[in-house]
Amino acid sequence: MFKRLSLYTLLLCLVPFFMWVFSYQWHGNAQLVEADYWLYLLTETGSVPYALITCGVFALMFRFLFKSRKQWILGVAVMAFSVVATQAVKTGLKAVFKEPRPFTVYLAEQTNRTPENFYANDRTQRAVIAKDFYSTQPDTPAWLVKHYEDETGYSFPSGHTIFAATWLMLAVGFTQLLGHRSWQAKLLVGSMALWSLLMLISRVRLGMHYPIDLLVATLFAWLINLIIFSFLQKKRSSS
Repeated sequence: MFKRLSLYTLLLCLVPFFMWVFSYQWHGNAQLVEADYWLYLLTETGSVPYALITCGVFALMFRFLFKSRKQWILGVAVMAFSVVATQAVKTGLKAVFKEPRPFTVYLAEQTNRTPENFYANDRTQRAVIAKDFYSTQPDTPAWLVKHYEDETGYSFPSGHTIFAATWLMLAVGFTQLLGHRSWQAKLLVGSMALWSLLMLISRVRLGMHYPIDLLVATLFAWLINLIIFSFLQKKRSSS
């Protein structure tokens, strides 16, 4: 269990590692290409309220792993606990560190203010400021302006990343715990891994996060789910 969860965690960690190796940094939206719109659609699967739909769809996708409806319901309870626990950790860390997002830093630089000035406003006012500024930027499409309006919170760590990494850990954890080696199980884990990797990439490409936000979020998802599945594995072995 530990090795498998750690292997997929390392896979996700390659995203921020490669960004550091190649010195990739977000400097405004002039770098956007057509494919980034599809990354935006994917990143929205981790945004409220769409993330709730994503959770429901994923829970149904996991159904074949469980022998009975009762076992699946218990599994869904574990999924819900994992998602809530990791999001709670993310929320707590954001409140403590209060790190500004890349797009808010850029906004502050271009308008001769500081990120602290931006975050001194409430969320409603921040949304107005973000909309007013980015609506005037010819390289920022309307769909991204709307995303900036909705995402004026803090940067560290990445909530979308911890959400994606958690679902990948759940897919890996349950297939290992329940001993599934079928092609369906491999497809489930593979698709979750691809979705998670693209989610991490999208957060940096769209100016929402720094690589360190992705790394720390991924490691917390790994740690929390490792604790959960270690407990479940011990309980299953003793029963």
